[in-house]
Amino acid sequence: MSVTRRKALTVLGASAASLLTSNVFAAVTLPQAPAVQPLQVVPCQYPVIELSGTPFERGKAYGMAVKEAVRRNIAFYKMIFKTFSNISWEKAMATSKKFLPYIEKFCPGAIEEMKGVASGADLPFEEILTLNCRSEIMFAASDGCTAVAFLKEQTTGGSVLLGQTWDWFMPARENTCILKIRQEKAPDILMVAEAGLIGGKGLNSCGIGLCLNAVSIGSGKEGVPLHLIMRNILNTTLPTEALDCIAHVPRAGSATLTIGSAEDLVMAVEYSPNEFDVLMAEEEPLAHTNHFLSPLIAPHDKGKAGPLSTYTRLNTVRRKIKKLGKADGLNAVYSLLTSHEFFPESLCYHEDVRDSGLRACTIYSMVMDLNSKTLLISNGYPCEGKVSEFSI
Repeated sequence: MSVTRRKALTVLGASAASLLTSNVFAAVTLPQAPAVQPLQVVPCQYPVIELSGTPFERGKAYGMAVKEAVRRNIAFYKMIFKTFSNISWEKAMATSKKFLPYIEKFCPGAIEEMKGVASGADLPFEEILTLNCRSEIMFAASDGCTAVAFLKEQTTGGSVLLGQTWDWFMPARENTCILKIRQEKAPDILMVAEAGLIGGKGLNSCGIGLCLNAVSIGSGKEGVPLHLIMRNILNTTLPTEALDCIAHVPRAGSATLTIGSAEDLVMAVEYSPNEFDVLMAEEEPLAHTNHFLSPLIAPHDKGKAGPLSTYTRLNTVRRKIKKLGKADGLNAVYSLLTSHEFFPESLCYHEDVRDSGLRACTIYSMVMDLNSKTLLISNGYPCEGKVSEFSI
């Protein structure tokens, strides 16, 4: 909800008695949800880039392929940093340099890959580094996402299924890309990323899958940035290795990472710079939105001042999971994320036309089968039903 509309609603509340007697509410029109469309597979609207070779070679090919999208992404985050954190791009670049020693120590090959992106996109390395530290630079601002995860016995086909929406601001949609990464000393990766970032959401050839929920305690410290932790996780072969990427590194910020394994395990790992906790899926599928659930970290949650739909979305998706019973494949998980309950601040989150300025919405939804190593991603709003399919 925009600041303008919050102020307007405060005024409305202060004079509720006069409004009730003057029929003002009769003129209020709520946004109407569009009809949810049937699923259809379509050509992907996002760039699909296949990468191989050394870290630098992979990065250079990546930067060359999405050169203009990287520039758009930099312009986008210049605006975001200024709007939400009052930080100039120059200050952001200076801040990002503080993370370099930690990236160098804990993220093998990452600096070379980012240097490659910079070379391919004809941009200074510092700008690519800053993009990859974007969550830490704007740690107090929380985007919205809804994530779900199902164990084998919670599905009809006996596969581990993960899914999520990614809710952010509309310009992010045109900066989204699909990366297929071939690696010699680590699993191959199928990843959805923001142009210029080397970490994102996805799965690997060893059946490790990864989703993200933004959360915040309102502060951070020098350490390994979120998107580098995410890339490290997708480089692992076992869930214990994935957990190690969070537990045993200095963490620069906060996040919830839902990690799944084709061996039949899913867990939501909530972390802050000083704490982490693991929520396991057992009798019920996992569901997570944008507030901490762990009693260890929840008392420090500053994201509660962010998108308040985090509570209604979590309630909605939990109820729909219970009503669903066993998930009948990726289509069933995808359908969960098309819900318009509490529209427009629904699981399929639409721009609210009543708000002025920046308006949040679902950029895409994605669902993954970790056993068949298949990923579906929406082309636009999930409710539009247009998906593209990838496998690794």
